[in-house]
Amino acid sequence: MKQNIASAVNALDTVKSMLKDIAADMDKSKELFTLSELGEYVDRFCIDNSIKKSDICLLANISSTTLTSALKKPEKASMTTIVSIGAVVGFELFIGRKNV
Repeated sequence: MKQNIASAVNALDTVKSMLKDIAADMDKSKELFTLSELGEYVDRFCIDNSIKKSDICLLANISSTTLTSALKKPEKASMTTIVSIGAVVGFELFIGRKNV
């Protein structure tokens, strides 16, 4: 019985280590970009997924004018607009400080 328990504990430790490695790899693979790069990110997303910006507008429930403005000057777009676009193209918004 003791051997079975020790074996199970070792197996759990191995799985735990594997999960930590996977989580670390996932964190490394997260692509971060600045808000000023939003237009490039959306353009790349459209190309990679063979969709049009009009599809993004429809899914984000925003007008094409709003999308165009947000992609040209994202710092002037509302937080709601940015988050709506992000929900469609698969990014989350994180707010951080510049490294000084």
